[in-house]
Amino acid sequence: MLGWKLFLRAVNLILDNLGTALRLTALPYGLAAIASIWVATGWPEFVGQVTFDPSDPLPGDFATAKLIEFGFVVLAYLWVAVAWHRFVLLGEDGRGWVPPIHGGLMLGYLGRSLLVGIATVAIVAAIATMLSVLLLPIFGTSVGAPISAVALFVAMLSFYRLGVVLPAGAVGKRMTFGEAMRATAGHSGTAVVLALVTVAFSFLLQLPAVIDGGGGLISVIYQLVVQWIGLMFGVGTLTALYGVVVEGRPVD
Repeated sequence: MLGWKLFLRAVNLILDNLGTALRLTALPYGLAAIASIWVATGWPEFVGQVTFDPSDPLPGDFATAKLIEFGFVVLAYLWVAVAWHRFVLLGEDGRGWVPPIHGGLMLGYLGRSLLVGIATVAIVAAIATMLSVLLLPIFGTSVGAPISAVALFVAMLSFYRLGVVLPAGAVGKRMTFGEAMRATAGHSGTAVVLALVTVAFSFLLQLPAVIDGGGGLISVIYQLVVQWIGLMFGVGTLTALYGVVVEGRPVD
């Protein structure tokens, strides 16, 4: 099954090049981690809080801190993603502990990521609306769960089929959504399996934190480790998919 093989390839690329992976991610992810720990230790009463009371708004300094943290997280995502794509696909690993900074490619990656997200949401919304209009009058609200399942399936399929534009852009190659869909034609099953395996793996990593339910510093550190693993596997699976399906590289 190609989807499973691609996931294993992404995992093996990380394990076989763990030293390089740590070197390429230490600085950008370290900056994001420091920002997260700063927020967690500076405003511990809000860490892990999911809902907020509108009548009791967040303090301005905490909101500003979260915005700064978000900026570092986005920077880390772009820096790590572009660096890993280029390492695997081009053999570019740089030297030392400062990964190559490709400002233009990183900005382009951000733009393409937003476009992939918007396109995925639009496709899912259109299909969910169509199914709701057709099925709700006949079966009532009992079809809510099946419609949600179909929407999730379509979201994963759309993301992985469109998402190959991200590694393409990271290595300096222009690829439109139409070209991405044509390149991944016939690989819908592969994209779905790859997405399901990735989601299941991410859920298993998150499970201890969900069960514990804590919001302390230890929980924040654990989440940072889990998020690093999730980031690397997410970027790695896209890299493997692009390399095999678009560039025709061997999967083994």
